[in-house]
Amino acid sequence: MDRKLILTLIVSFLFVNAFAQELKFRIGANGSTFQKEVGSPEVEYPFMDVYNPSSYTDYSSSLELGFEAEAMLLWTPHFETGLEFNYAKMSGYNDTPPYNNYILSLNFEKDPSKFTYLQPLSYETSVISAALNGRYYFLPNEAVDPFVKVFGGVSMVGTDFNYKDPADMIAEDIYVGFSNGNKNSDEPREPAFYYGFGGGLNFKFSERLALYVDYSASFINSDKVDGIPNFNYFLVDGKDNMEPVSNTSFFTQLSIGFVFYTGKNLGWVSDKGDGSSKSSVKKTGRTTNHLPFYRQK
Repeated sequence: MDRKLILTLIVSFLFVNAFAQELKFRIGANGSTFQKEVGSPEVEYPFMDVYNPSSYTDYSSSLELGFEAEAMLLWTPHFETGLEFNYAKMSGYNDTPPYNNYILSLNFEKDPSKFTYLQPLSYETSVISAALNGRYYFLPNEAVDPFVKVFGGVSMVGTDFNYKDPADMIAEDIYVGFSNGNKNSDEPREPAFYYGFGGGLNFKFSERLALYVDYSASFINSDKVDGIPNFNYFLVDGKDNMEPVSNTSFFTQLSIGFVFYTGKNLGWVSDKGDGSSKSSVKKTGRTTNHLPFYRQK
């Protein structure tokens, strides 16, 4: 399904090329932070407090750096679409962690040798995404141009959930609590739908170059972004059971990079009926204070 969705995004992007007015490219870096899982909470094991220490804390998330690249098609001075490839990393740790359904499920499955202790834990997650973006620019003729955006696509999620201290791994003879999509596991990355919204600013240096900054709220239909699979507790014939259940992860991302304008008119728009392509922006030889400095004559 993920390959078909990526192909659909690419075909859609190429199709609108016939009607777009300018091609742009963007490269940049991003910083991502996992926030929480949204949706229905897990049905917890009823005696969880018996296992948990008297005081425990939530996981702390760390800001991790990634990168992204995008090809964009400007339809009008105000609206554009873009095909983006995004690599994001997220991590977190907990020095006084609580038990959770995943750890307890290992006991219920008669495997008490794995992750039954409360040493400090950590996770490291990477997310590879392909998304179709839509942006609306409020002040396209100004040097500083704010915008809003929406996006959607597919992500491939890989993670490691483990003891924070390598000494604990050696002591317990356990080298990974949960892993997929990396060298510690034979399990592939998990495909998941990816969507969200955000806003930002373009700072135009010239007709060919701009500084790009945006901040977005992203959602992935995966429960493994925080490293820990989700399980619901239920009883069958008086016996404890755990059932895997997915959820949606919410994270935020700050992106900074550069936009390169090709200046090429790609559309089939003609204002004379002779088949020639014309820009949607009317040009004049007059100077006006309402144009940015690099477009004044």
